[in-house]
Amino acid sequence: MAMARIASSADAVAVFSILLSVLFLCVAVFRLWRLRRAPTVVIAGFQGHSKTVLSILFALSSLGRLLALGNSTLNETNLHVASRALELAAALVLCILSWLKHRRSVRPSDTIILYLVACLIRDCFELPSTIRGQSDWLMQDPILAQLVLETSLLATENLQKDLIRKSLNDDISSEEKSSILGRTFFWWINPILYEGYHNVLLSYDLPSIDTKLLSKPTRIAALHAWERRLRPENRMTLPRVLLKCLKRPFLFAIPPRLFLTFFRYSQPIIIRQAIIFVTTDELRNQTWTGPGLVMAAIVIYAGLAISTTVYQHQLNKFRMMIRTALIALIHDKTMNSYAETISEGKVLTLTNNDVDSIDTIGEMLHETWGQVLEVLIGIVMLTWEVGWFSLVPIFIIFLCSRVSQYVARNMRSRQGGWNEATQNRISMTSSAISAIKNIKMLGLQDAISAHIEELRRIELQKANAVRWMSIAYNASANANGMFAPVLTLVLYAISAKTRGNKLDVGTAFTTIAILTMVTHPANMVMTFIPKIITSFASFERIQNFLLEPPRQDYRIEISNSKALSESGSSESGSDVTSYPVVNMEGLSVGESRLALENINLTVKEGSVIVLSGATASGKSILAYSILGEVPYVGTVAVSSKRIGYCSQIPWLPNGSIKQIIADFHDDSIIDLAWYKTVIDACCLMKDIDALPDGDETFVGSRGTNLSGGQRQRLALARALFARTAILILDDPFSALDGRTENQIVDNLFGSEGLFGELGTTVILISNSTQYFRLADEVIVLEDGRIKEQGKWNELASRDPEILKIITSEDGEHKGLAIERSDLLPQQQRSYDDVTVDSKRKTGDSSLYGYYIKAAGLGNSALMIACTVTYSFFITFPQYWVKMWTSSGSSNDWFYIGGYIILNFIAYVATNGIAWTIHLRMAPHSGLVLHSKLLHTIACAPLLYFSMTDSGSILNRFSQDLQLVDKQLAAALSSVFIQIFKLLVQVILLFISQKLLTFTLPICLVFVYVVQKVYLRTSRQLRLLELESRSIVSIDLLETVDGLATIRAFEGQSKAESEHLYRLDESQKPFYLLLCLQCWLKIVLDLLVAAVAVGVIALAVILRDTTSGGQVGMALNIVLIANTTLLRLIQTWTNLEISLGAIARIKGLEDEVSPEDKPSETVVPPETWPSSGTVEFRSVSAAYNTETTVLEDILLRIEPGQKVVICGRSGSGKSSLILTLLRLLDTKSGSIIVDGVNIGLVPRSVVRERCFVTVPQEPLLFNQESLRFNVDPTETLSNDTIIEILSKVYLWQHFNSIPDQDELGDVNACTHPILDRAITSLPPLSVGQRQLLALARALLQVYVINTLGAKPIILLDEATSSLDSSTEKMILDIINEELASKGHTVIMVAHRVGAAVSHLREGVDAVVWMKDGRIEKVGDVSDIMNMTEQTTTPEEGSTSGL
Repeated sequence: MAMARIASSADAVAVFSILLSVLFLCVAVFRLWRLRRAPTVVIAGFQGHSKTVLSILFALSSLGRLLALGNSTLNETNLHVASRALELAAALVLCILSWLKHRRSVRPSDTIILYLVACLIRDCFELPSTIRGQSDWLMQDPILAQLVLETSLLATENLQKDLIRKSLNDDISSEEKSSILGRTFFWWINPILYEGYHNVLLSYDLPSIDTKLLSKPTRIAALHAWERRLRPENRMTLPRVLLKCLKRPFLFAIPPRLFLTFFRYSQPIIIRQAIIFVTTDELRNQTWTGPGLVMAAIVIYAGLAISTTVYQHQLNKFRMMIRTALIALIHDKTMNSYAETISEGKVLTLTNNDVDSIDTIGEMLHETWGQVLEVLIGIVMLTWEVGWFSLVPIFIIFLCSRVSQYVARNMRSRQGGWNEATQNRISMTSSAISAIKNIKMLGLQDAISAHIEELRRIELQKANAVRWMSIAYNASANANGMFAPVLTLVLYAISAKTRGNKLDVGTAFTTIAILTMVTHPANMVMTFIPKIITSFASFERIQNFLLEPPRQDYRIEISNSKALSESGSSESGSDVTSYPVVNMEGLSVGESRLALENINLTVKEGSVIVLSGATASGKSILAYSILGEVPYVGTVAVSSKRIGYCSQIPWLPNGSIKQIIADFHDDSIIDLAWYKTVIDACCLMKDIDALPDGDETFVGSRGTNLSGGQRQRLALARALFARTAILILDDPFSALDGRTENQIVDNLFGSEGLFGELGTTVILISNSTQYFRLADEVIVLEDGRIKEQGKWNELASRDPEILKIITSEDGEHKGLAIERSDLLPQQQRSYDDVTVDSKRKTGDSSLYGYYIKAAGLGNSALMIACTVTYSFFITFPQYWVKMWTSSGSSNDWFYIGGYIILNFIAYVATNGIAWTIHLRMAPHSGLVLHSKLLHTIACAPLLYFSMTDSGSILNRFSQDLQLVDKQLAAALSSVFIQIFKLLVQVILLFISQKLLTFTLPICLVFVYVVQKVYLRTSRQLRLLELESRSIVSIDLLETVDGLATIRAFEGQSKAESEHLYRLDESQKPFYLLLCLQCWLKIVLDLLVAAVAVGVIALAVILRDTTSGGQVGMALNIVLIANTTLLRLIQTWTNLEISLGAIARIKGLEDEVSPEDKPSETVVPPETWPSSGTVEFRSVSAAYNTETTVLEDILLRIEPGQKVVICGRSGSGKSSLILTLLRLLDTKSGSIIVDGVNIGLVPRSVVRERCFVTVPQEPLLFNQESLRFNVDPTETLSNDTIIEILSKVYLWQHFNSIPDQDELGDVNACTHPILDRAITSLPPLSVGQRQLLALARALLQVYVINTLGAKPIILLDEATSSLDSSTEKMILDIINEELASKGHTVIMVAHRVGAAVSHLREGVDAVVWMKDGRIEKVGDVSDIMNMTEQTTTPEEGSTSGL
């Protein structure tokens, strides 16, 4: 009998071996064919030689086993001979494949590894029969040697290859070099765990990721699929495009999901068989043997762990690719949109909030079909157990699905409203951060903060509408999950009782297990369907953005221009420039109101053209037409679409000076000789030499660390270095002092200037007549038409009236006059510098208290109370059922009633948890933390913004707050739920089976070690992931800002490459964090598998002393308890990781000191200042302890006096204004305003009440209403605002809209013009924007005057970029509305002549500054004499940071 069983077992092993060998041979031959021509990429080395030796020994061992068959005592059949022969053939092929695969592939052979694993399993099964079948088996059959060789060869094959050729090794990730076992169990991530445990991880420590996940191939596929989309588009267009380009990674998740379902639904079968095994007396009546039961448990639980992790990893890869594809589509659309139509906030919201809402769509789709399949399987299994009672959960599922349908119908629109509100807040925050210096100067810090706070409240109100839907859904889902098992079991028990039977143990616990497996997937389906539908709100927003009208470049390229120029190069200069490089015919721009009308213009090669005209005459629009940046009617032809461009407001990305200058250079190698020539020509050498890092110094976000003149010169150097044939300069010298300007003009336009040497065609937009003499042609625009055209001398003699259109003086030009070379850091932060301290590894326990306080102590206490209640009443029913099944039938009604009540209390408690976290904690914490963050940023000193990139700051308001809004409250409640559930389960487990309680401490120790290793690394990766996202935000912000400049230089390819690099860098920590979570999951799941197998083995061993109820309850509770323990670790680690957002907010609050000092507590009366006396008493000021920008300033300004501050660039003029506004701290001395030392007054009071400022760059929020832009407090009446707009000659401009009834909703609460966004009103020229800023200042004066105070007016280069007519208009308004009414006016002058022409003889004064000191205070005649002396170009440029 025993021999027969051994023979039968041996035959089964032989059949398995034959199938295995045949399969391996087929696959191996195919792999050899694929490798036959592959290049050698790995050097053999010791590892390769070891594989060769072991594989040969393995083949010899197989030969020995074949020969040993002749000495076997068993009657061997042809089956066994064939099995051993095929084993030998497979071993020989393995030798060849191992040798070839090692040298021609960077990855270990998956085929060999899987074959060896299968061989080990086969030989382990064969070993017992070999031992029992032969007395001298050790000598006759070398199976042990075979096992040792298989193990050794498997270990060797599993190692990563260490001698990969260097050219390949740098580009291949650790994951790609790992074996199939290393990828399945995530062994390749162990070095990262080790590094993160012992050291602080930085971005450059992270390894590269799988090349299949890099951004470039995914971007190409996504753009290709989008271009080939079906038309006309519908709501499913973008999802279909994503599925089309990512079809393979989507399908790769299906096989592991099917295996997951199989193993998951094998669990109740194992539980039932274990109970039957324990409760059945005779072993021969049992289907399963004890060892068979244990082996089945090993397969099921190990398979469950592996399939779960593999499935999750495939979903993670798909998630990464979805993110990349969507961001690629958004970035590409941004690059191909008109600059005026793109909003920074919209782009950032789409790439952050909307993409984050969509990136898990793959998981939701796979889980939907997977959970539906599981519901069907569970219903079948449930029917097998309880018969027709399986209809009960189906009926409950149907009822709950109605709620799910209602949620799905309403969730989409509400989610869209939430996203829209988030976009509005982020857009406003982005604009505020970008203009923070002007906001502080204008005293609008509190008003803007209050407006952003209001937008945040509106956002949270929209969020609450979504959260109410989530609570309603949770209530229905929890009803399904809790009452379906209760009602089914109760009805079955009642039915059994009426038949005279009782609820048996096997049916009870198996039914509970199956019901959980029915209701849980049903709940998940009802959860995912609304989420999927909700995600379509984000799909729709992104798709609408992608379908917005694209930029159309209809410019014609004059292909013969260059050839014609070359053919005429030997002729005279006049002949060379006779070929057109720009030609316009019938050009008109604008729709209802034409900005340009019927422009006909030809620009010849090598010529210098000056475009001039009054404010809003169309000069910049004409330049945009040449660049193809505005839609137009007519024809525009250019010789080359690569055109150098310097915009009116220079665009400077955050980079080093050298990087910016060489940004659009064609060659990868910088021509150093040409580079030096350019910086000399642009007078930058002296500035660069003054910097500690020279031209490697970073300029800061938007060039914030440079003065206005330096920004213009740097942009000019970039345009010059690119050596384009055509160059458009839009008022490039407006911020330069006279000496620097004259030097640069001579270097570029002079007889030996670079433009003449290069033959560059220059189109210069300017109203300064000093340039007209340099022009081959002057074009004067008026109301969008060409008024005059020709040589300047001819125009002036032909039409003397032209001087009324353009008059200017060769006066002084200056930059922002801020000497702050000391502000530039040695390396400006592209995103937040990482604080290298132990808290990044070990965490910060104070974060819990910080968040709980932000969420509200009462809210947190209520949440804890609900979780305690829920945890007890959801767990105790397990013990209740055990007591029920063990009791007599007389107590059934008591147990039925108690079972229902226990679950009902749990239901109420879980809904209380949902209500608390969604409607109490999340909104409260979101509002409080946003307020803290906004207050910290708004009150930060100006130095902070020069040291920190605006994209990094904005990332805190988007990414960090999104975590607060959507994850943190739920994560915290999950931790408390798991803690209290575990406590209850441990108590119940101790009561039911004391021996099994010892599994928990063992698990606890193991889990503690695992989480300690895991958490140190995961916490750091999360922080790096949050910080690295700002890289993409910065890139998008810079792209939106510089669209026109990037496209003018044809820098789209370079911008795309930089975007892909930054996106890959930001994806690294995100992907590694996902992989680390998979590592944790498989480790913990394998631990659960070990516990489950141990429980079943214990039940088998102790079957004689264990009851069925004890086994059933123990199996359920021990698995649930250990699962709860693991979930506790997972939820806790997720919470710790999510707390990275809180750590960043708290860290910012701790590290950034407010600009207000503790001593600034004096609050003057509301009537201060009453007269306007300003007195500087020996004032010295500095940006830091090393550099003084103002020294010993002694000056008294009388009430109502107008003072003009003059001086060269860097003389300290603007520093004087900044000191008055307390943006620059004094080192010594004091400033007294109407008897009050402003150094003791809170800075907000000084800026809001004491001074009204008009800065050089007008502050406008284009997405906000006209009312908000002129009255940020939104407290003034319509009539007051309209009156002021009329005074600055703007009301007629806004009131010229053809049909105001079509402007939008007009009701009693809104005004058809004042309450419209600036972007929807007629466009404003630069001069009109400055007039609007003046209107705001006049309204501020009006408000302060109503309080009885008389503010002092500060003008900081307010007219530097304006034509003379607009400048005169502004100065006239200031004189009429302010100076003549007794207001003190302090004015930093750009054009001295225009400024002093409005001074009153004997009353007003002019202050001349030099090197941070006051050199002279005099009247008009004195200062004009000094100006004439200093504007002559006696020496080179002097300008400083």
